[in-house]
Amino acid sequence: MPAVIVLAGGRGQRMGGVDKAQVTLDGVRLVDHLLAALADHEVVVVSPQPDLGVAVPVVSEDPPFGGPVAGIAAGFRTLETPELVAVLSVDAPDSPALLPLLVDALSHHPAADAAVVRAADGHVQPLCAVWRAAGLERALGRLDTVRDQAAKKLLRTADLVIEVDGDGTERDYDTPGELAERGEVGITGR
Repeated sequence: MPAVIVLAGGRGQRMGGVDKAQVTLDGVRLVDHLLAALADHEVVVVSPQPDLGVAVPVVSEDPPFGGPVAGIAAGFRTLETPELVAVLSVDAPDSPALLPLLVDALSHHPAADAAVVRAADGHVQPLCAVWRAAGLERALGRLDTVRDQAAKKLLRTADLVIEVDGDGTERDYDTPGELAERGEVGITGR
């Protein structure tokens, strides 16, 4: 069972400039949707808001808003020596459902550093992935800096990445309109 890094550190510009973790879907915050699905996992949330009111560690990349790879690095440093590390985004509330599929893919490819979801449109979803901890550590170490780096660049530094077909649960919702397709949206703190 992988430990999980939940990235919730973006500025939420397309979500109206609000903290995506605080956006509600059917009355439940996005961060709480993920945490409920991950109750049996070691989890760390990466957010510039230390007071999320969650029962798991919350860390921030240094400096805050340093991008997804900086968030992954900050979360990874917090975890207790896992063998596998999942990376999920707070704006993809159904993505935990894919963890068994990703873990299974890694179990069948022992040389792979990571397994990542490829959406139906063909796009790789680097924020819906499971890494071997040693592979993630190597990949992070190959970057000159983790600040302002795209998660796809981190994947490109891995020795071998297995792509797994998604089933739609990997979808991330960037705008209130997109999220409204999934349920009732609540936005506070504008």
